[in-house]
Formats: sequence, structure tokens, C-alpha cells
Amino acid sequence: MMELRRAVYSMFKSLGLEHSSTDVGKVKISVFIPVYESSELLEPLLEKLTSDGCDDKEIFVAIDKPNEKSVRISERYHGKVHFLLSNQRRGKVEALNSAVKMSHGEILVFLDADVKIGDCKDFLEAIRREMAETDILDLKKKIIPESFISRMVNYEYTGSNFASYLYSRLVRKCFCVGGTAFAIRREAFEEVGGFSKVVSEDLDLALKTLLKNKRFKYAEKIEVYTKAPSNWKSWFTQRKRWGIGTGLWIKEHWKKLVRYIAKYPHVALPCALILFPTIFPLLFNYICSVFLNFQILNFVPPVLAAQLSFSLPPVISVSVLSIIFTGLTNFFLGFIAFAAIFYTVSKRLNFRFNIAEFLIYYFVYQPVSALVLLFGIIRAFLSSNHKLDWKV
Repeated sequence: MMELRRAVYSMFKSLGLEHSSTDVGKVKISVFIPVYESSELLEPLLEKLTSDGCDDKEIFVAIDKPNEKSVRISERYHGKVHFLLSNQRRGKVEALNSAVKMSHGEILVFLDADVKIGDCKDFLEAIRREMAETDILDLKKKIIPESFISRMVNYEYTGSNFASYLYSRLVRKCFCVGGTAFAIRREAFEEVGGFSKVVSEDLDLALKTLLKNKRFKYAEKIEVYTKAPSNWKSWFTQRKRWGIGTGLWIKEHWKKLVRYIAKYPHVALPCALILFPTIFPLLFNYICSVFLNFQILNFVPPVLAAQLSFSLPPVISVSVLSIIFTGLTNFFLGFIAFAAIFYTVSKRLNFRFNIAEFLIYYFVYQPVSALVLLFGIIRAFLSSNHKLDWKV
């Protein structure tokens, strides 16, 4: 083992990496935090982790192209945290895989640098307890409410957390996990070959654990908070990357995904609807137009016109008005239904809910977000040239 560590250290040194650490024995939990240049939340995150009551822990922070602030943080926590500093941008996957090779923990905890640990007492000890009966653990993720964008993204996170909750309760397996904060057993991580060099490394890792029949659990009581993009340009860049990454993931594994969805439709379909609620009125509108052929709704516009004492313009046919009326009705009914669902889920999982915000989310934000994601997925299928501000 010592020879392996020396070899890894020599490799890091030859690549221009610096490794500062303390002597460690065998520990139970290893925490990994990837950083590009710096993060506003890195220092408070390290303060929380180093003061955590769990003694059997080691913390690795892999920083690509560190700035002065990151260097100062590494100096402050020298002796408490292992810092892997690189003058080059290695990318998240390589940085994390390299750090894991130098660690000793049986439980691996991965946290993004822009997260804030919630009020959970003894954060790492709570993770260790939750990991007693599972192989991969998805932590509850919330958005720090500091802008309009963050309030919209909050409802996306409500949906994704509920999806993890359903898979954990009903199936105990899941083909996706939020890479912002999760834990996995070292044995499972090594069995699937660690992170693959892909855009959506978290989705890829989760699917590989699923194919190995590993157990999945959602930690409802362990919360972390993360920052939403600070402006719409950053938001678009992030969603574009998510769309392309998801598209490449689907392109690579679509047969396996179809088999999994076919095996658990009672979980997959509700999760799809809560993640993309505007799909429901579109599907229902299609069913009405194709299968019901507007047999009932064809009579609604004339009846309304008669009741309100106005005549329909001759250039507008009854069928066109029926299509418009049906679409608006479905979206309105869908809004009422999903407002009730999101309200219930928010109360159950302790998420923020505001009916005015959800109105904007449902009718404006979510359709735009879904379209950006869809275009990214389509682009992944049609093109091999993906210009992303992301090092794979």
C-alpha cells in the first residue's frame, strides 16, 4: 500500500501537482471536494467539516488552477485537510478519481465546492448511519434563496428530490443521483470503475451502480444547500451543458434505460411528470385531439358565445377555437393539479412553496427550461462537436 501511495504521489509531482496532508491511518469516511479556481462557500464548508464530531474522517480538496484566495485557504487548513493543487485544469472526473486513489475511507462522500451544509448535527456521522443499509446515498439538496432564478430553480429541486424519494421508498434502486452531494461505498465505487470521463459523470456513475444491482437510498434528513446560477447567461450555459450531457448519456445507454423504465413504470412515469410538469397538459391535449377528436369540446365555444351574446368571427372555425380552448383548459387544470402536488411534496420534504412563484414556474420558467434541455439532448444526438465551458 505504501509503495502504491508513493507511486501516486510521484505521478502527481510529475504533473506539477502539490500534495499537502497529515499522516493518516485507516479511516472510515473520506470527503472529496472539487474546485475550479475558487469558491465563496469553500471556507465555511471546510470549517463545518473539520469541526464535525466524526473523528474517523479525512478531507480532500482538489483545486484546479487555484487563485490567491484558494491558496490562502489551503494554508489555513494545512494539517486538517489534504489539498491537491494543480496548475492545469484537469477536470472534475480526473481530479476526483485521483483523490480517491489516495484515500482510505470505506465511505466516499462527494460534495461540490458551492454547497452549504444544513442544520444536521454531526453531518458525517449521520451519513455513516444512513449508509449502514445502502451502497449509494443521495443527500437532500436545497437551493439558497437569494434571487429570482434561485426561487425558480427551487421547484426543479423539489421535483428531483421527490423523484429520489420515490425511487428510494418504492424500488431502492435509481439510475440517477445528484452529483452536488452524495455518498457511495468504496467497494461499489471501485467495482464500477469510478467516474467515467463524460459530461454527466454523476448520471453515468449512478447508472453503473444500478446495473450492478447496488442499493440506493435518499437521505431525507441530511440537507445541503447549493447556489443557483447568478444570472441568466450562467443559467443558460449550465442548462445547455446538462442537456448535452443528458443527451450523450441517453445516446450511450438508451436500451438499458428503456428496460429499466419498462420494469418500473409506476415510479418512472410519476417522476417524469413532476420533473417536467408541462408535459402533462401537452399529452392530455394530444389525447383529446387524436382519440376524442374534440367530440365534446367542439360544442363548448358556440355555447359560450351564445351565453355571452356574441357571435364567432367567420374566419375562425369552431375546430380551431376548440383546439385553443382545450389547450388553455388543459394547462389551467394541469396548473391546479401540479400546484396541489408540489404543495404536498414541499410540505412533506420541507421545501419552500409560494403559489405566485409556482404560477411563473409552471407557465413560463419550466417550459423554457424544458426546451433548453430538449435542444441540448437533440444536439447531443445530431452533432459530435460540443463547445462546453467544461473540462471532461
